[in-house]
Amino acid sequence: MSESLEFTHASGSGSTWHARFEPKTHRFKYRSAMLYLDLDRLDDFDNSALRVNRPGALSFKTRRHLCDDSRPSGEEARGLVRAHLNVDVSGPVKLLTNPHCFGVGFNPLSVYFLHQTDGSPGALIYEVSNTPWNEIHRYVIPYDQVASGREYWFDKTFHVSPFNPITQRYVTKVQWPTDCHTSIYLGLQDEGADRLMFEAGLTLDLTPYNGRSVKPLFTGVWPQTFLVIGAIYREAFALWRKGLTYHPHP
Repeated sequence: MSESLEFTHASGSGSTWHARFEPKTHRFKYRSAMLYLDLDRLDDFDNSALRVNRPGALSFKTRRHLCDDSRPSGEEARGLVRAHLNVDVSGPVKLLTNPHCFGVGFNPLSVYFLHQTDGSPGALIYEVSNTPWNEIHRYVIPYDQVASGREYWFDKTFHVSPFNPITQRYVTKVQWPTDCHTSIYLGLQDEGADRLMFEAGLTLDLTPYNGRSVKPLFTGVWPQTFLVIGAIYREAFALWRKGLTYHPHP
């Protein structure tokens, strides 16, 4: 299915939830807001409220992602996928992410949606960041393995939470951003276990965004960076109080 032209760029609003089952239960849910940007069309924001590689109240910094500072595009993301998969990703490259607010930004998970020439789904890249180390790791996900609600399993190779060991496996499911909606599901399984110890999900409704309106900025995207950072450390403190084992950075 090809995307509608109205989804060149979009703002998304919805929710994020986490559920931990082992070794102790812990759950939370909070509102989420993100931007969905076409990396080959970032010049659409040359005169907009969203500043690309320029200081401002709301900005998108390409150096934190798979795009070049001087001439932003989706080519670097395409190159990463082509190095791992034999799939057509010559179409648009869309990035679901949180922008920086007043120069402050953190994205636990950004997702690249790479399209084929005809606009149909090709592949995904999960771009995972950790804090306070500020490192980034990327997992390439073949779309044909997650199409039609299928589950895709892959090894965890990047330290994220100090309350989860590195010896785990991910399972994911994806709803591609069509029909004004997208969702991402992730589960974690310990080595040798027969059930998941953790699940998380992101669900967003998408609205076309041209960068000129400030409404989506003040109704969700604007405070999201600060809410994300605060929530990470608040929930980490809650897990520490519950006595979970601390796993130091490798």
